[in-house]
Amino acid sequence: MKTVGNSDIGRLRQNNEDAFRFGRIDDSVCWAVVCDGMGGASGGQIASTVAADMVSKKIEKCYNRSMSESSIENMLLSAITTANVTVYDRAIADEFLNGMGTTIVAAVIKNGHINVAHVGDSRAYLIHDGEIRQITKDHSLVQEMFDQGQLSRSELKNNNLRNIITRALGVSEGVEIEFNNAELGKGDVLLLCSDGLTNEVTDEQILSIFETTKFELYPAKLIEQANKAGGKDNITVVAVQG
Repeated sequence: MKTVGNSDIGRLRQNNEDAFRFGRIDDSVCWAVVCDGMGGASGGQIASTVAADMVSKKIEKCYNRSMSESSIENMLLSAITTANVTVYDRAIADEFLNGMGTTIVAAVIKNGHINVAHVGDSRAYLIHDGEIRQITKDHSLVQEMFDQGQLSRSELKNNNLRNIITRALGVSEGVEIEFNNAELGKGDVLLLCSDGLTNEVTDEQILSIFETTKFELYPAKLIEQANKAGGKDNITVVAVQG
């Protein structure tokens, strides 16, 4: 497996509140984390950095070769839960950080099996056999409206309420985490990203750029496309190739 990642401030923001980490444990296991912070001043940047660091360290410290898939799931859920409490406690202890939080999407890939945990609207995609599929489901207001039949798919993508998320890490004492699985075959790509990418670049463009770009340059090319389309937010991309 190969992993590459990149992040960019975008064209309009004053600072980058995204954070990402990735690593390899051995030839058959790697992991990645993407966070998108929020909370004014430096709060968003602090929230995303704290969460990304804590989850990354938990994975590296706790993973062992004998872990079952259910144990990996429990490890990810425990890591994100701990990060949630840490960000929340820090926010209520400092009035300047009150209300800060972050999305998170974290993955551990073992022997081609993808384990993904997420909170918020940072996404995981799988590119397989010339097709792209979103593994995660956005925790957002427009997604709920779509699920209830109040929005069409085209309205879902273009609605001006799409930045309102319904779950975030660090904004309350508890957090509801969603977990998903998929398989990463040889040549397949797992893509983790913040909404700074997906608000500017369509799924079809993400696939097209993959098909015409050297893998090592893939995140940079996606970020370039998002900036060409407006770059209204920070943009972060991590890609893992089987």
